Amino acid sequence: MFTITEKLADMRACAEFVGYVIITLMQMIKPFFIALFVTLAGCATAPNDNTSISDSVVSPEEVESNVATESPARPYADMPSAQLRQLLEAEFAIRARNLKVGLEKLQAASLAIADPDIARRALQLAQFLRDTEATLTMAKRVSDLSPEDGAAATFAAALLIERGDIVGALPYAKRAFTSSSDINPAALLNGFKDQPSETQTLIRGLITDLNDTYPNEPRTVFAQALLAWREGKIEEADRALQELFSLEPYHERGTLLITEIRLRTDESIAFDYLLEAIEATNSPLLRYQYARFLMGKQRLTEAKEQFDALVEIAPENTDYSMGAALLDLELDQPAAALVILDRIISMKQRLNEAHLYRGIALSRLSDRSGALESFKQVGPSPHLTTALREASAMLVDEGSATAITVFFEGHREKYPDAREINFIFHAESLTSIDASQAIDVLSLGVEAVPNSTRMLYARANLLERAGRFDEAESDYRSVLELTPEDAGALNALGYALTNNTERFTEAAELLEAAIAKDPRNPAIIDSLGWVYFKLGKNRQAEVLLKEAYQQYPDPEVAAHLIELLWSVGREIEARDLMTAQLKTSPDNPLLIDTATRLAIPLPK
Repeated sequence: MFTITEKLADMRACAEFVGYVIITLMQMIKPFFIALFVTLAGCATAPNDNTSISDSVVSPEEVESNVATESPARPYADMPSAQLRQLLEAEFAIRARNLKVGLEKLQAASLAIADPDIARRALQLAQFLRDTEATLTMAKRVSDLSPEDGAAATFAAALLIERGDIVGALPYAKRAFTSSSDINPAALLNGFKDQPSETQTLIRGLITDLNDTYPNEPRTVFAQALLAWREGKIEEADRALQELFSLEPYHERGTLLITEIRLRTDESIAFDYLLEAIEATNSPLLRYQYARFLMGKQRLTEAKEQFDALVEIAPENTDYSMGAALLDLELDQPAAALVILDRIISMKQRLNEAHLYRGIALSRLSDRSGALESFKQVGPSPHLTTALREASAMLVDEGSATAITVFFEGHREKYPDAREINFIFHAESLTSIDASQAIDVLSLGVEAVPNSTRMLYARANLLERAGRFDEAESDYRSVLELTPEDAGALNALGYALTNNTERFTEAAELLEAAIAKDPRNPAIIDSLGWVYFKLGKNRQAEVLLKEAYQQYPDPEVAAHLIELLWSVGREIEARDLMTAQLKTSPDNPLLIDTATRLAIPLPK
């Protein structure tokens, strides 16, 4: 909120700018001036067109003379009226807090007027609005108009590097560096090996030039070392790093690079310098990278020690705290993890993630109700699916349909935007307890989210298993209507028709359309082979089923191939395949049903 003083200053600035523009435009756009004058004066009604501007005998030439003699020099004196109009429109839009329009007008003006101050204002507004495209355009414009502006050059270089436009970034990176801006030329080496040889040559040339020009600058020396490493010149990289450490002992990025080199060349001393640097500097970055390496080597206790130290250094850093909590869970110390997670939640940061792992910690401490309550707090996020899966597993173990429904209804009430995935897990949780209730839940879900293919497919699957194929087919067809080009939808309906009807020709047409869209999908290959077997096309069926089984040796695919082999009299092959499958899936119901139905002897 503005104070009165700030508002008055704002009004004075606006009045000065508007007054100047009006005087400049007065002779060319008299009606426009009159309207603006009336607006600024606060009049309710505009005067007639014949109203004179002034009864004074002062001529326009005298006004211009007075402005020139009594006011400081104005940078816009010779500016064309169209460009002044753009500036004026931009100013009014900004004052009215219509910032997007203001940016649009100001950006257009700045591209037409070679004034770095206008471009800087557009750059600031673009940054405030988080408009990346406009920020890049205006950063480049400011840098081009004012090459000594290191901040603008840094913005332009950073955004171009982020986009992978290394060639475009090169001139701005050089400007930023020569302007003493805090830019890291090593960033130009991102994806160096994937760049065309011409681009690599340009990057190499710039880094070498900077290193020659600034031989005692750690940033250029490190960039030279990294370049040598990326080009496979290990000895050259090592020499550059030794030079770097003479300029700046324990340079963080240099320390990590020498560690990486030692890991490739002599792992026995790989961490000597890193540990020395951590001891000397207590650098969180170095300690964090060391902890990550320890985790990769499954040296979890040592990694936890590093994370504990990091939490002590920066207790407000949730990356460190979350890392420590997850390590506690990995080390089967849920009570310790709970303390850290509660602190993260109290800071109101990473709430979904913290509630997920808090629920896991409580479940390991046998606090069922606390765990479920934590899982219920997880809202739409990458952590939601895991939270609902964990809650579902707990509830299914308990075996209470009522408890399942209470939990999922409570979660839907709290997070209605997550109702689709909620309904799916709700139904899945009920399936083993009461399949009819699960179907009813999905029916509620389809009513709430009518075009949810995931729920339609889930309900079709349950209806098919319940022997209600007419209803299942309707849902499969609804999925196909919503996604007519989807190979999975074609496969689902075609496979269901194969298994539940004798409409094999119709099923084959659907599955042929599916395989045309996704020819390497083993599920579709299996389905098409299965329906060809039903149609008596045994040779084609065998080729497809064997291909599917080779890609995906699943018991269901195996059962199809076994049935084909047995039916054409190749009983030894069928029996051998059945024996092999039962070794890995001894209780698979589909294999056992196939063996029983075909009277294939089961191995003892």
